[in-house]
Amino acid sequence: MSVVWRNGYLAEGRPDEVTGSSGWGVFTTAGCDQGRPLLWPRHARRLAESLVDLGADKSVGLPTDQDVSELLGAAGLGGPARVRVVARRVESSKWNIEASAMSCGEVGPTIEPARLAIHRWASAPPLAGHKTLSRLAWDLARERAQQMGFHDALLIDSADNLLETSVANVWVMTDGVVRTPRAPNDCLPGVMREWLLENLGRTGLSTVVGDLTLIDLVAADEIWLSNAVVGVRRVGEVDDQLWRAWPQFDLLDDLGIPAPGW
Repeated sequence: MSVVWRNGYLAEGRPDEVTGSSGWGVFTTAGCDQGRPLLWPRHARRLAESLVDLGADKSVGLPTDQDVSELLGAAGLGGPARVRVVARRVESSKWNIEASAMSCGEVGPTIEPARLAIHRWASAPPLAGHKTLSRLAWDLARERAQQMGFHDALLIDSADNLLETSVANVWVMTDGVVRTPRAPNDCLPGVMREWLLENLGRTGLSTVVGDLTLIDLVAADEIWLSNAVVGVRRVGEVDDQLWRAWPQFDLLDDLGIPAPGW
């Protein structure tokens, strides 16, 4: 039987599925390693801010760093893992909070470069700045990309502005400057995105937040993806555009990226 954390207590049971029809709520997925969550205070802060914005009382009890560590221990996960914390609205004044832990797939800097298929939306979806449980638009884009042999979809709007993928933030590196779309206007304010914006300068690279288009992508020296589970991942293909070398990516080895397998 699986172990979950529900509303303050560890219990035996299976986690609810996060699907496009799973109701009103938000979630976060934290990378974990050596039996502890990574960047958990940032995850908890973003989740709490989303809950308040969606009408929850500020007293909703999210798991602490210690709670997550105990969950990982109970699940027997001492290596690379991930924890998903889901907040579902039961009624206007009541929310259920559940955390579940699972092992990771392939992670770390040597993971295969991602292959992305461009998927166009009319605009960024409502609540784009929240990791909402209503994931149908993102899930469908990823599913269609995978049916064509790609790993994920690179989402763009009707003006060819880059947004994000279904599970990661996007970074475009040209001439030593690393750029990423604006959050929450065009993408989720990812926890790993936030950490990279604070720390990439230590590699000698500059960071810029702003509009990015397909023209910027075509001209890029390197494309990266980031989220809290994979850390940073190289992109090797976007539709028929190919990248086969990522010399600046190697600079990340010295950053101590707080993600599983790094």
